[in-house]
Order: sequence, then structure tokens, then C-alpha cells
Amino acid sequence: MSYNPQLNLHLSQGEIFLDKSKNNNYSDVAKKQYQNKLFDVFSKIKSSIVDNLDQTVIFEKQEHLNFIFRSLEFLKDSTLNSIPFEVVSCLNMAMNDWVDGNDYIIVTSLNNNVHAYSYDPSLAFEDLLYKSIEANYGVVFEKKLVQINLPLILSRDYFSSVVLYHELGHFVDLRYGISQKIALFLLGQSQSEWDKYNKYLPIPQNVQYQSVLESHIAEYFCDIFASQYIGTTSNLYLKYLTKNSSSVSYTHPSTTNRIQAVDDFISNTSNPIVDKIKEYTLQISNRELKTRFTNLTSEDFYNFIPVEANSAEDVHGIFQYAWNIWLNGTDDFVNKSKVKSGLSSDRVYKILNNLIEKSIGNYFICLDWKSTI
Repeated sequence: MSYNPQLNLHLSQGEIFLDKSKNNNYSDVAKKQYQNKLFDVFSKIKSSIVDNLDQTVIFEKQEHLNFIFRSLEFLKDSTLNSIPFEVVSCLNMAMNDWVDGNDYIIVTSLNNNVHAYSYDPSLAFEDLLYKSIEANYGVVFEKKLVQINLPLILSRDYFSSVVLYHELGHFVDLRYGISQKIALFLLGQSQSEWDKYNKYLPIPQNVQYQSVLESHIAEYFCDIFASQYIGTTSNLYLKYLTKNSSSVSYTHPSTTNRIQAVDDFISNTSNPIVDKIKEYTLQISNRELKTRFTNLTSEDFYNFIPVEANSAEDVHGIFQYAWNIWLNGTDDFVNKSKVKSGLSSDRVYKILNNLIEKSIGNYFICLDWKSTI
């Protein structure tokens, strides 16, 4: 092997990282297959290094190694020990509503920040990078990673996991270019047409107008996308996190406007930005933004038993069902459950969180069982 100090350091770091990943345990075989391909690419990078490499080739090897590192960072936080398979399974069902075929794997990264909900597009749309790897090493990745970040401390909290549907919305938006196309349309309209959107798109002055406009529309799209599956529950979380702010930033509309947009979507009330997003989404993706969850009315949680879900809509509806119980308060839960002694708020939270997990888990376990017989 040719000795290039920096490249060899990168390779040595990769050896350690891959060795630690050998025993990763995933909930689905696709992640393991993807990881195996990373091992294959790494081995071929090592064997491809010869004396007197051109600097351009070294830079290319660096990019390929960075690809392996980034992929493994997300895969290591997507193991069974890191994040419940129930959460990812729900997101997979939602993604399958919007993506034909089976070309993507949802992976997660856990961060030491309680507000660290975000979507990272760096691997889902890197077509040139995947083609470069195939051309250099003959390794084909049939699937790409959809990377979603969330707080480590809340990785097993099912109440806050409703926010992840919003982050999945960013993937769908970028895949179809929905917010970008809406922004381009609006920029070509007359002032009278713009007046309809002033309330929802009060873009700050002296900025790169199109990028800010796209960002604001994207947030509305993702809020509406998420509410298809979890109703207004993410509004509750958003309102608390932002203190129901009415201020506008370069990247986000005001919380009050975002909440209004979701409320209007759920109630089927005409709203200019919501109507435009629905119109363009249908035109571009051939899929309709619509309610995709069941309003569950079961008494099962009050009896400390998981609710039975019989469809994907039922599974998504479990989140709103549990949130509604929580919003009614601890005393209401105690009275309806007829427990002999009082329950503290944190105890009720633990009970509901566990019941959400078991309800969702039971559905997917039964689904897997039925598929094998």
C-alpha cells in the first residue's frame, strides 16, 4: 500500500469504525445488507491504493471513505438497542404511501440535543456519489438511506415521535421538488395574487428571496404531510417548544401560522397556502394529501391493555389516541381506569408510552407472522 499519512490515517480510523459495527443488530435485513456493502467498498478502497496516487484520486478516495463513515454513523443509531423498531416501522409505512418500489431505508441518528429533530438529505439524493462508487469498485447500492435526526434522550418517547413524520415530509418534499415548484410559481405571480398569501408568507427583507420562500413553504408542506398521519398532535409539541411564537425566521414561518395551516387542513377549511400545497402535491406526485389515520375510540388503554390495530390507519391513529388521553389529564385517566389508588402524572406517562409501544409492536408482529404462513 502506498503511504500517504492523511489517507492512511483515514483508512485506520475506518478499520476501527467498521470493526465496532460488525455486531450491529438491526430490525430488518436491508440495513445489514447495506452495511455489508460498506465493508465491501472499504476493502476495495484499500486494495485500490497504489504508489504515487494522483491528488485527484486521493480526494476521490477521501469522499468514498466519508460516505462509509456517514452511512455507519446513521446505521449505528438504527440498531434494535438504539431506537424501537416500532417507530421506524410506522415511518416506513408512511414513506411507502409516497414512494413506489423499495429503494430507501429509513435510518436515524441520535443527538445530545433535546431539540435535535431534523432531516439530513446528504445520502438519499447523492446519485453521483453512488455512481462513482459503482464505477470504481463495482458495488451497487440498490437502496439509499433516508436520514432522520432525533434527540437521544427522547429516542424511546412515543409522544414526541410524532415530530418524525414532519422530518419524513422533508424527504418527500425534496424527492418531488414540491416546495421549490410552488415557490417558482408564486414568484411569477402578480401583486394581487401575492396578496392572498401575505399572511402565511411574510418573507423577511434583504435576503435571498427564493431560498427563504422555498424554506417556508417546505415547513408548511411537512406540517401538513405529518398531520395526515398524526392529526394535530405535532401542533401541541411545536406550540410548546416555540412558545407559540408569532415571529418569522429565515427558515421557518411563525408557529401561529403553521398551527393554523394544520388546523385548516384537518378541518378541510379553505386556506390559500394549504390549498396551493395540496394542488401542487397532487399534480407532481400523483398522490393526495389527505387524512390517513383512524380516530380510535377504544377504552383499552384505560384498562391497561394495548389497543388492537387492524390497518395502517389504525396504527397511525394510536398516536393521536394516546395524546387525547394525555390531554384529558391524570385525574381523568385515574377515574376512567378505576384504579384503587391515585397515579402520579409520570406514572400515567410511563403507562401510556408503554401501551403505545406494545400496540404498534403487536400490529407489526402479527403482520410478520401472517406473511410467513
